[in-house]
Amino acid sequence: MTLFKSNRRLRHNNTWWVHRGAFLLKTAGIIVCLVLVTPCLQSALSEPSTSEAHAGELAGGKIRLVWEPIPDAVAYQIVFSNEQGGMSEAANLTDGIVRKEIYTPGVELDIALLPKGETIWWQVRALNLDREPVSGFTALQELTAGEIDPAAPYITAHLAALPRLPLYPVYAWIPVLGAEAYEVQIFSGPIQSGTLKQRYVINGASSFDYYDTDAFTVAGDYWWRVIALDAKGQPVGAWSEAQPFTVQREGNNVAALGDSVTHGGGAISNPPSDPVYDWTSYVDMPVKNLGRSGDTTSTILARFDEDVLPFRPTILVIMGGINDIRGGTPAAEVINNLSQIGEKCRENKITPVFLTLTPVNPALIKRAFNEDTSETWQEEWHKVNEWVRGQAHYVDIAPLFTTAEGVMPGHYATDGLHPDSQGKALIGQAVDQWLRATFGDSY
Repeated sequence: MTLFKSNRRLRHNNTWWVHRGAFLLKTAGIIVCLVLVTPCLQSALSEPSTSEAHAGELAGGKIRLVWEPIPDAVAYQIVFSNEQGGMSEAANLTDGIVRKEIYTPGVELDIALLPKGETIWWQVRALNLDREPVSGFTALQELTAGEIDPAAPYITAHLAALPRLPLYPVYAWIPVLGAEAYEVQIFSGPIQSGTLKQRYVINGASSFDYYDTDAFTVAGDYWWRVIALDAKGQPVGAWSEAQPFTVQREGNNVAALGDSVTHGGGAISNPPSDPVYDWTSYVDMPVKNLGRSGDTTSTILARFDEDVLPFRPTILVIMGGINDIRGGTPAAEVINNLSQIGEKCRENKITPVFLTLTPVNPALIKRAFNEDTSETWQEEWHKVNEWVRGQAHYVDIAPLFTTAEGVMPGHYATDGLHPDSQGKALIGQAVDQWLRATFGDSY
């Protein structure tokens, strides 16, 4: 049992998620996410009918509003209307209005800040990195339909619903109003009993996820929960409901090994626990996800025996090396590591299937993470992909993501590195088609 405090992420080499946290801090106050509609904006309203709700009727300290996640939302804008209408799709994001950053499909708000004795409705839309809408507004909902003074965090990571638990699970929730940190506990055994396996403290009022650094290789039942903490480390409210999940050692015929592109997540704010951003979820047969965010080919190779062999796959889909290449590691070193991974597969009667590396977009990476990309990345990237194309089994996904300039298109990867939902679907569908064509429908 360990106690670990972290502002966002644990491993220093986990570029995707360490810098994701920096991005959230960098853009605070820039992305417009909360708008109170005043009379001067009413000319932009449409006239759908809805039930009335009065903020004055809300007796409590806070209210929690939750909505369905919108694919590829970097952030959300929530709009409150005090007339029977809603924002038009062409509504502008203007200065001088109330602002709040919302990076989860839900938010907790201070009731005292809402107008009293007025009819109130709310709706949301998704925003991209440039605070431009990427969706229409959702249907108007009554404010009083929200949850008043919720005691426990609202969970957004439903691990039990996944066909196969990822080797490195991610826990996620909606931030709690008034919290300064969160504690996550993981237990082995039956719900509400069992043995405490790990506990972590995650600093940051706006924290909403945690990437477990422990590989779950032991079969059995587990569960996790989270609680909000104040500045003194005391509980704010109650523990969330117990969230069960199961580790299966058998039946993992196909597994996927790689870095964050395999682990999952996308559009900067969305964690791997959402299957929309996990390419293995687009393969018709359950695939055991053995990806780990932040990995290079050397770390993938180092953890092969402990992370792959317990699940005894017969087919291992391997994609790794883009973190090496963009960081300036020569292609020869990447190829040597991938070659050793392939050899380990053959020694253990596993068929290695390599994927060509998706390209990066240095300008988008710089904008999202303020991080430079090696000037030689394209040359080294081509060398690695040519080696992959020379293997007995490979899937060439790189052309699906390469523009005429040889970079990742922004509509597939907001941050220029990690494919978003459409990109993950392209990878998964390409792998599924190749597996069917090569091994038959029952692979």
